[in-house]
Amino acid sequence: MNRGDEPIYWIELGVVARPHGVTGEIRVHVFNPDSTLLRELGEVFLIGGDGEEPTLVDIVSTRQGSKVLLMRLAGVGSLEGADALRGHKLSVPRQALPPLEEGEYYHADLIGLEAFDGSESIGPVIDVVDYPSAECLKIQRPGGFLEVPMRPRWLDRVDIEGGKVHLKDLDDIPLQKPR
Repeated sequence: MNRGDEPIYWIELGVVARPHGVTGEIRVHVFNPDSTLLRELGEVFLIGGDGEEPTLVDIVSTRQGSKVLLMRLAGVGSLEGADALRGHKLSVPRQALPPLEEGEYYHADLIGLEAFDGSESIGPVIDVVDYPSAECLKIQRPGGFLEVPMRPRWLDRVDIEGGKVHLKDLDDIPLQKPR
């Protein structure tokens, strides 16, 4: 999956919330509830804390629970084994995601793009934050960052190939200071 020295860009699909029952099943909070990808995969990478190497594991089964995905992973057959995975991210390399239709993009593709207000570069997109009311581009600025809702009022267009995101009407978007 990795070509030469090209770094792997990990896409986080969900996180292990806690065990479900005593036989090793886990409750997974899926980051995109509309996506069926985790139910379709045969394997996934588990990524724990900082510096921990991703571990490829087979998905034995998945089923929909109340607001979570219930999942069995190969090699996890006890409450203790499932509990040890709490907080681990279920991830795939960016290259493993299905191809998109023309004009579509994954949020991960936006990170690193240069944001423009008209013809002026205002900084790189450093994150995409998913709030209940809107998805926002987090843009690095001197002294802080902007969170710009991905709505037609502020988002003009996205040019993945050109490495740019074009924004407008940013006068009412306040600079936020890092905490």
